[in-house]
Amino acid sequence: MTTIPAIQAEQITKFYGKHRGVVDFSTSIPHGSLVGLLGPNGAGKSTTIRVLSCYTPPTSGRASVCGFDVFSQSLEVRKRLGYLPENCPLYGEMRVMEYLRWTASMKGLSGSDVDRAIFDALGPCGIDHVRTQLIGTLSKGYRQRVGLAATLLHRPQVLILDEPTIGLDPLQLREFRALIASLKGEHTVLISSHILSEIEIICDSVIILNEGRVIADGSPEDLRRDVAPCFSVECRSHPSLVVLLPQLINRIRGVTLEHYEEADGLARFRLRAEGVDPRQEIFRFLVGAGVDILEMARDRITLEDVFVQHIKNAVKPMRSAAISASETLS
Repeated sequence: MTTIPAIQAEQITKFYGKHRGVVDFSTSIPHGSLVGLLGPNGAGKSTTIRVLSCYTPPTSGRASVCGFDVFSQSLEVRKRLGYLPENCPLYGEMRVMEYLRWTASMKGLSGSDVDRAIFDALGPCGIDHVRTQLIGTLSKGYRQRVGLAATLLHRPQVLILDEPTIGLDPLQLREFRALIASLKGEHTVLISSHILSEIEIICDSVIILNEGRVIADGSPEDLRRDVAPCFSVECRSHPSLVVLLPQLINRIRGVTLEHYEEADGLARFRLRAEGVDPRQEIFRFLVGAGVDILEMARDRITLEDVFVQHIKNAVKPMRSAAISASETLS
């Protein structure tokens, strides 16, 4: 296997006038991996994808796909790259086979190579039984499959998928997710998505962007280790809980209250604990105060917890900087 990364980015920065798209984005993605690109709206995901797919050049920095520069060798990059945008540009008046043949010819295929490429894409994408239908009559899920089949026709080494499952129902989502996962190994896949549970299931690693910068990068397992666990407690409502909880939090160093609610005679709250397991102390304190504990458990850390925690941590320095600047000006 080649040692050249499938995707290499070195301090990519892109500005649209004075507006920041992405700043100092760097990554190295090995061949055959499946990588998730995460971030809130405006984080820089679309800009990153546009640069890597040769749609727009960076303001500064370098990027390459399979060793070819996305700016100076864009034709070589496009031969090796498959790109599925969020809104796939399909022609509803064309039939599936007609569209795939036309797309194959646009990608430079001819003769028996066209039929072979279409045959190789129909089965894995699960659209063989709709190949004679008009694209405009297909559901959203099947249109996405047709778009992916068209992306695979020239057998690209690298696939970039921008929100490929948006608008799909739960069944379509599960099927399309399995389809994407099956591409790993033969292809290198970079997928942008807002569905964190989807990324957590199928991706080898994730890159989290915020305000145009990378704030976390690693495998879901490694990133989960960096997040303090939460503990959920359910107990009977008690008139002193509003006083007891602040006392409990002050008593155990590194514990913060994440959530609290009361309903139907029950109180439920969630505590985040840095470096300690507070369950024994919680039990002693609340039982000693006459509170009936019904359930207490350590929550599984999800990619959503990782995402939220990193975004919060990234926002704090920016707010502090803004406050310092305001104080300086005043």
